[in-house]
Amino acid sequence: MALCTAVTLSLALILPTAAIAAPDLTRKVGATIVDTGSEYYNFKQHLLSSADQLWHYKITIALPKVPAPDSGYPVLYMLDGNAALAGLNEQRFKRLQTADSPVIVTIAYDTEAYFDVNARAYDYTPPLSNGTPEEIKKHGGADIFWQFIEYKVKPLVAQTAALDLQRQAVWGHSFGGLFVLHTLFNHPKSFQTYIAADPSLWWQQGLILNNESAYQQLSLRPAAQVVIQRSSSHRKGDTLPDDATRRLAERLSRLPELEVQYHEYFKHTHGSLLDASIPTALRLTQGLVYE
Repeated sequence: MALCTAVTLSLALILPTAAIAAPDLTRKVGATIVDTGSEYYNFKQHLLSSADQLWHYKITIALPKVPAPDSGYPVLYMLDGNAALAGLNEQRFKRLQTADSPVIVTIAYDTEAYFDVNARAYDYTPPLSNGTPEEIKKHGGADIFWQFIEYKVKPLVAQTAALDLQRQAVWGHSFGGLFVLHTLFNHPKSFQTYIAADPSLWWQQGLILNNESAYQQLSLRPAAQVVIQRSSSHRKGDTLPDDATRRLAERLSRLPELEVQYHEYFKHTHGSLLDASIPTALRLTQGLVYE
């Protein structure tokens, strides 16, 4: 893996001429590529539950119709799986045929909505060291959710397809991006590529930055590619500086083990960046350059 210590900043040249409308995350997903079928992928779906049976998940595994490379398929795990699946289409699949086609795994809640607001607020947020009993009950399940992915979802995928375990990527948006960073900082051997789209650094006044500090102190860190994307949106009540996301990317770029890219999308809102970031995640999983 080529390493770099400079942050890549992509601005207006990579932007469309008009902003993409933010998706309505309250609407039902409706028909997806799984229902219509694909020339390039087959699909398998599984229903799983959390250990306490509180949350229920729908795991969709998209399997390339082309044979696996000798080393196995690269694999991309996508959080907010219903929203991610809505962003996968035949045009995007066709573009994947120029290189090693990845296995794509969407991790969704078993609901017809884009996502389960309560479930993701628990699964995607780091543990709370303090807080009210109500806050602790509703949040802080990121390590439990990481175990679910590592010990239930990943083995399921490995039973389904021949994988290259040196090319595993994870993508998440908003709270999902927060979870991606939490995984990098606390379980850095889990993936080789981390894509965080508009991560919710603001949560609990920047609690994730404490995790970053601990990660910075590690004597040994695995090599990884880290992509952090930022929209033009600013959350009301956010106590962090406006450039907190960029500063995070700059600090991480100084670590020799990491190849860090940071991209600002001035014409995308927080919501519209979800869909806009998906092609980048697919391309990076293949080992291709950022586009």
